[in-house]
Order: sequence, then structure tokens, then C-alpha cells
Amino acid sequence: MALLLPIALLGLFYVFLIRPKQREMKRHNALVSSLEVGDEVMTGSGFYGTLTSVDADIVMVRLGPGLEVKMARRAIAAKIVDQDAAAAQHEAAELESEPEVDTADGGGVIDGVTTDGEPVDDREDRP
Repeated sequence: MALLLPIALLGLFYVFLIRPKQREMKRHNALVSSLEVGDEVMTGSGFYGTLTSVDADIVMVRLGPGLEVKMARRAIAAKIVDQDAAAAQHEAAELESEPEVDTADGGGVIDGVTTDGEPVDDREDRP
């Protein structure tokens, strides 16, 4: 019984500290491996720039006109995504995932609610 508390603490330690760090590392590794020339990025120190060269472990980042810096590839903290392009892509994805509505009889059902706003009880009568 005395061994139960340390085992529980180790389990909580794993769930709240180790597992989130592993997820973050996996996300960052995917980001680093997806870097391409022309991507707009933010470095770990907060500089914004555009990638001009991407090698195995080193990237060249243009911070401004005539100013390029050589950095470790892992020093890139995030890709900067154009908000308008991301919103358009998200909207297109939502339009593709909208359910079709059968309006042949003048109404339709979406997620258990008719297009008139009335809830639908599609359960069969049960004893």
C-alpha cells in the first residue's frame, strides 16, 4: 500500500510533464522537416524573415533588404501563415464537409433539426 503513492505520482508526472513535452517535440520536428525556400518564419529569438536557403542542418534567413543570417535549422520556431490564404483554405474545407440537404419536399434535416428549426425525433416507437 505504501508503494501505491509513489507509483501514482510517477504516473501523474508522466501524464502532465513528459507526455506534453514529447508531443511538442514531435510537432517541432515536423515543422523543421517541412521547411522550404520561400517560407516566412519566426526564429526562436523572435526575428521574422524569409528562408533563402535550406540545407540539412543550416538555413539562411533574409531578415530585411541586404541582411541574411545563417542559423541552425532547429532555431526556427514557427512558420508564418498568410491569414487570408489560411481563412480561404479553411472556408473551402468547411464547404466540402457540409452535409447535403434533401429539399425535394421543401424541407431538410441537418443534425437532427429540420431546416425550419424543428427538432426531429427519428426514433421508432419502442415498447
